[in-house]
Amino acid sequence: MKRKIELYGRLRDAGLGSAVEVVLPKNATAGRALTVLKSSFGRKAALLTGCVIATGDDVLSSSDALPGGRLAVLPPVCGG
Repeated sequence: MKRKIELYGRLRDAGLGSAVEVVLPKNATAGRALTVLKSSFGRKAALLTGCVIATGDDVLSSSDALPGGRLAVLPPVCGG
């Protein structure tokens, strides 16, 4: 199924746009979504290192099933 995943931080700054659409298998996990994103990013896949998938309310672990609704990929945050 096609899913739109919003991009933030360095992902958006890299010229990839504000969101990408990927085709995910039914019952995909957050980890699987990141794997599919890496293949769609091609040579920019390294930008996804340390990133997580989130909903409007939660950050998902790699084994969490993707819920319906809004999804975003968030880069790690540095600083203090």
